[in-house]
Amino acid sequence: MPKTFTFDVEFSAPIEDVWRIVSDTDALDAASGMPEITYRDEPQPDGTTRRFCHYKMHGFSFDYEEMPFTWIHEQRYEVERVFSKGAFKTFRHACEIIPRDPDNPDAGCTVRTTFEFEPHGFLGLFTVSGIRNNAVTPYKKVFSDAAERLSKRKSNTRRHSVQLRRPIDVEGEPKPIDVDAARLTAITTRTRTLYDSPLADRLAEAVKTLPAEQLRRMQPYAFARRWSADRQKTLNQFLAATRAGLLKMRWDVICPHCRGDKMNLSTLTEVKQTAFCPSCNIDFDVDLDRSLEAVFTPHPQVREVPAAHYCLGGPGTTPHIVYQRRLEPGDSDDFQLRLGEGRYRLRVTGEKSYRWLDVKETGARSASEGKPTKTEIAFAIEDASITGEDVTTHEDTPIEISIRNPSARRVVAVIESVEWARDALSAGELVADQRFRDLFSNEVLAPGISLAIEDSTILFTDVVGSTAMYNDLGDAKAFSLVRTHFDVLHEIVERHRGAIVKTIGDAIMAVFTKPEEALRAADELHSKVDTYVRENGHAEGVELKVGLHVGPCIAVTLNERLDYFGTTVNLAARVQGLSKGGDILVSQMLANRTNGCEALLEQGWHSELEHAYAKGFAEPVPVLRWTREKQQP
Repeated sequence: MPKTFTFDVEFSAPIEDVWRIVSDTDALDAASGMPEITYRDEPQPDGTTRRFCHYKMHGFSFDYEEMPFTWIHEQRYEVERVFSKGAFKTFRHACEIIPRDPDNPDAGCTVRTTFEFEPHGFLGLFTVSGIRNNAVTPYKKVFSDAAERLSKRKSNTRRHSVQLRRPIDVEGEPKPIDVDAARLTAITTRTRTLYDSPLADRLAEAVKTLPAEQLRRMQPYAFARRWSADRQKTLNQFLAATRAGLLKMRWDVICPHCRGDKMNLSTLTEVKQTAFCPSCNIDFDVDLDRSLEAVFTPHPQVREVPAAHYCLGGPGTTPHIVYQRRLEPGDSDDFQLRLGEGRYRLRVTGEKSYRWLDVKETGARSASEGKPTKTEIAFAIEDASITGEDVTTHEDTPIEISIRNPSARRVVAVIESVEWARDALSAGELVADQRFRDLFSNEVLAPGISLAIEDSTILFTDVVGSTAMYNDLGDAKAFSLVRTHFDVLHEIVERHRGAIVKTIGDAIMAVFTKPEEALRAADELHSKVDTYVRENGHAEGVELKVGLHVGPCIAVTLNERLDYFGTTVNLAARVQGLSKGGDILVSQMLANRTNGCEALLEQGWHSELEHAYAKGFAEPVPVLRWTREKQQP
């Protein structure tokens, strides 16, 4: 006969904050003192996956199959476990958020938690006291503590349906921390020689004091948010700390569906072009933008932080998913969602097609549109497709969704945001960082491996009249001048969050993740390079040719360094080749992406549209030639 424990905890905080706490079952189980688990995923022929888990408690072993979690974003979740060994036959954990005011999600809520279990065998005699002591009491305390901390937190952020970060950290009972204090102090001092900022001490303190759960996947941008610090400076500090031996960097291969880290690699050399996610039962291509993330952890010489899992399938583990449910053949589900602005998609296991749901801001509704009472959507899962219309709605409109499965297949249906975690440091962003390339020049891809980069801005420069300069000055003086100009190019590119990929004679090729930063760098190159070389011992100045283009690339290792290739790179080089010197040539595509090169307009540049023929391109290439009147001496 099943036995049940239920308890309520009152929260005064907005439901979106409450959900991000109560749905993070991995953090909750860790904070509640639950044991670590080991697991294996077994992909099934129908495209689904079965998950089998194991843990030990009080000297006894427990084995179970975990069914896929069911949840509706900011409303409820539930999971069932079927045991093959231990004190239970079945175990169900459910959590429901009950709003105080259904029309005002900021008015607070009641969180109702249920543990339902069916005892088994001799150990089952102790399950009632065990569940009370090991689940109910610690869970209730963690929830009550979180409710108190959230009540003191003021948030002025705009509401968004999917927040890919926690509002506060989940805290449990303090655990002993073993840190080599003397070594920590010495390495922190060494870190400052590479990058000296107050963040060095804050990072050392984090390594010394934070719970292990918060240090297993350290994301620089998450710490920047925690410290209210500049993202680039925080990243610089993490890179310096890694080089000094305070941290270790690794590369996590991320599944594009569940967004889980499927492989943890020590170096870029270990990355392959394809990977497999056993949880989602899919193969996927690895690219530098979305499926490879750089994360950090304390170096074992300072503090051991072992990998540990407590709960793998909860909604907090995949916060981009707003709905999930397993549907057997013939099953259906009807439910309501309220979603913030963004783009979402419905997908099911074993199916490559999607249905789309676009949610616009409330203010985006035209004057002629009345506010509808609801938006109704119906999807059907057929044997080889998903049927139903793609829908556009607004964030202030309730969405009523009906999903039917008339097919002969079992599926897990998912509705997910296509937004990626804001705290993630993609490999594509990191390899375009100058400090990373300077400190970790040995981080390259294996020979023969090429990885796609969805979007990069490529900038080329060249020195005007370099051949004449060598003839006039002689090789030694001309080479010295070129080296000096490279120094200031390096400084300017790094300041604008780019990286020099390579030098080609007197020219450079640089890469940026943001085209706006590339434009600002181009402006500064013209305004500062000539002055810099004259102030550093050269009578002659330097005039530059500059060209930029944006688009997809591929990254490879060439001459023992990371390099970029593809049509985008070729066209950027051709665009720079059209320069006459003192100007900036920008492809029309890049101009369209940057509000007409607003960064140049703000600095007094003016443009003319040209259609130039570039070598290797059949059609004329539309480019903008930006010029600025030279100031009179």
